[in-house]
Amino acid sequence: MSDVPHSPGWWQAGDGRWYPPPPGLTDEMPSRPPTPAPDHPPYLFDPSAQGPSGPLPPILQTPRSRRRPFILGGVALMLVGALILAIGLTILPHSTTTASSSDPKYQMAIEDLLNSEQTNLIFIETFWDGYSTFQDQWKAASAAERPALFDQWLTESQSEVDQFLVDLQQIEDGYAARNYKNGSIPDSLRDLAMSHYRTWQDWTSQVISLANSWHDDRTSTLSLYGYITEKQPALDTGIQTTFKALCATLRNTQPTDGSYMLTINDICAN
Repeated sequence: MSDVPHSPGWWQAGDGRWYPPPPGLTDEMPSRPPTPAPDHPPYLFDPSAQGPSGPLPPILQTPRSRRRPFILGGVALMLVGALILAIGLTILPHSTTTASSSDPKYQMAIEDLLNSEQTNLIFIETFWDGYSTFQDQWKAASAAERPALFDQWLTESQSEVDQFLVDLQQIEDGYAARNYKNGSIPDSLRDLAMSHYRTWQDWTSQVISLANSWHDDRTSTLSLYGYITEKQPALDTGIQTTFKALCATLRNTQPTDGSYMLTINDICAN
């Protein structure tokens, strides 16, 4: 026994003293090998999220108030006008920088973002999962089998890329067709989303060519993702920069009642 532990495995009894471990438990457990660095970029959109954490808030119908006209004296009119002006100046900054949970166009913008990120996620997972499978097969294959494996993976990847480029164009066309007031929050989100998906178009349109160069470069020991980020770093940083700008605006303009917080967290997973 001792007042302090002398090595890992010592335990503290109720009397406050430290005792050595029982026989046979003195050997330290073997340390877990370090986790290797990922061979693909981290998913910007949470792969575990299958949709919003909860249903999107319903569009609330605000009843119209009925006002009875009154004939007021000149002094009373001036007082009421001054009061209305003061209230308007007070709420104007808040209303122009924060979305309303009952705004149907804001709800439409959030739904568009959620759907487009789901499409984006499917491509990201499919492409990099296919690459991981190809890598496993490549390591197990003979030298004679490897050229055919690479051609098969490249053909499948090209098909995925072609479909994703079609999806990206449809997303962009869908955003462009929305009738949002110029300068409104939905309009700002739509512009940032279109900018983000254009960076994905740039990345996707070049990835097959870069994969061919990566395969032909006998001096490189990098993974495909490492090769892309080394040869064309702007492709990856462009995606990250536009996505962060989109998420920052989403978080800064979300309704103050928190009605969209879970959905925004799904879109902008850390």
